Amino acid sequence: MSGTICLKPSQRPDRYPNGGDEAYWIARISDKLREDLEARGVTCIEDGEGSAFESCGLCLYLCSHSAPQEVEAKIKGAQVSHYEYSPAARRAAEVFTRYIKSVYPQPDLVETVPTAARKELSESKAPALLIQLGYHDNPQDEAWLVNSAMEIAAALAAAAADFLGAES
Repeated sequence: MSGTICLKPSQRPDRYPNGGDEAYWIARISDKLREDLEARGVTCIEDGEGSAFESCGLCLYLCSHSAPQEVEAKIKGAQVSHYEYSPAARRAAEVFTRYIKSVYPQPDLVETVPTAARKELSESKAPALLIQLGYHDNPQDEAWLVNSAMEIAAALAAAAADFLGAES
């Protein structure tokens, strides 16, 4: 398995109720994740960096999500989605779910979600995950994302190193 990760942090300008937006907070997590992975000998490639993108051992899409308006601020939790017909992606999702549960305040609200509907997951040559780190419209999830960004990044780095077999 390759020691290279393709990292695709969200660029969405969705505002967080208490300051910043999705692009800002996910970039903070992504920057720390990249730093932690590089310290472990794992190379990180950002979206759009050419043919090197084809040689990744894992592809991570990082974002937060928001609930539909009718249940806004009422639901919370994190999801790790993977292409349902990829055994490697399923294994990666299980590893990441375990590590996210270790830092999320309510581990029972972290779930692995198989899907065939996400094109970015089904068309990736490497195992690909869409990691939705909580609901930014939920006050508890937003506080966790903002106040635990470095802890979240460390857990994601440990999960990636575990999946890739890199040094811890």
